[in-house]
Amino acid sequence: MAALEIATLANQIRDVMARSDDPKVITAEVAELAKPYAADMSWVEPRCHETDGGQGIGVTVFHEDPDPGLLIETVSWLPGRGVQPHDHQTWGVVIGLEGRECNVTWRRRDEGGKPGYAELEKASEVDVTNGDIVCLMPDDIHSVRNDGQELSMSLHIYGRGLAYTGRSEFDPIANIQRPCPVRRRND
Repeated sequence: MAALEIATLANQIRDVMARSDDPKVITAEVAELAKPYAADMSWVEPRCHETDGGQGIGVTVFHEDPDPGLLIETVSWLPGRGVQPHDHQTWGVVIGLEGRECNVTWRRRDEGGKPGYAELEKASEVDVTNGDIVCLMPDDIHSVRNDGQELSMSLHIYGRGLAYTGRSEFDPIANIQRPCPVRRRND
């Protein structure tokens, strides 16, 4: 699959978004559209395996609407690395491509009324491997880590560019909510 096929996927997803604004409907349809990208990974470029040791991941953007809308990217995780619990403030679909990632869903225990404060507890944990799909709603909170010895990679599709959503990162030990850091990307 080439860049042209990623552009086709983006057009198909925009069609889904034009028919519905319900994140559950959108993520279900986007998951079906994206499944073949895990089965045939000929579209994956060498740059997708490039990571930043400082952040522990590599983010490779394949498509981002200019408004900023739809975002399609791969994220590669170094062994033993991951990211803190965070939200996206947009719907998301994550599809496992290579290796194994542990995706942890968190539940908020407080009412969210105190700025900078959040009490979280683990709600569930699932390993994501090739072809496994995780659908995320705008307010879902999750974290990801690579517990394996090899690089892991997943395809991420979001309804909006993440740098424009006002998303948060959480420290579940110190009960802190703060703006999510902007990750360096391989554009």
